Amino acid sequence: MIKILFIISMVFPWYLTAQEDKGCIGESYAMINPFMGNWKEFTVTQEAEVYMGTLQSSKGQDKCTITQRFISADGSFSYQCFGYVDSSTSNWKEIYVFNNGNHSEYQWFKEDSDIIMRRTSGTRLLDYMHQLRLTNITKDSYDVFEEHSYDNGITWQNVELTRIKRSNP
Repeated sequence: MIKILFIISMVFPWYLTAQEDKGCIGESYAMINPFMGNWKEFTVTQEAEVYMGTLQSSKGQDKCTITQRFISADGSFSYQCFGYVDSSTSNWKEIYVFNNGNHSEYQWFKEDSDIIMRRTSGTRLLDYMHQLRLTNITKDSYDVFEEHSYDNGITWQNVELTRIKRSNP
């Protein structure tokens, strides 16, 4: 009996430690919190907001990863992505896989009150730098400006505006 109690006293604290938060806390991990949930995406034109599709963003069970799934309104375009904090930069990194088999990688970082998602690689070669600027972030919506730079990031041109609105669960 003493032997069993000894084993339990040695294993139980290890088990509790293994069940604790894995340390996925801090500014890098908190950065993604406003973007979790179910969303509707709209392309913003001068005339209207045009519904494009749905986006689902969620943290993994470990709260250290994120997954996203988008499907266009007509079902012709979709992607899935997986994100994690890159230990070498402490920034989020996401890998997108599109329904045509192509992929892109993005790294997140803060710029003032905006979040920048800069494309770092992908299947398709680009002759410009590509980034997404997440701005006007509230609990119910945020805007995404697609931006391109042809001078190695010195200046950026807005290409498209997408408005993301929280949908009811």
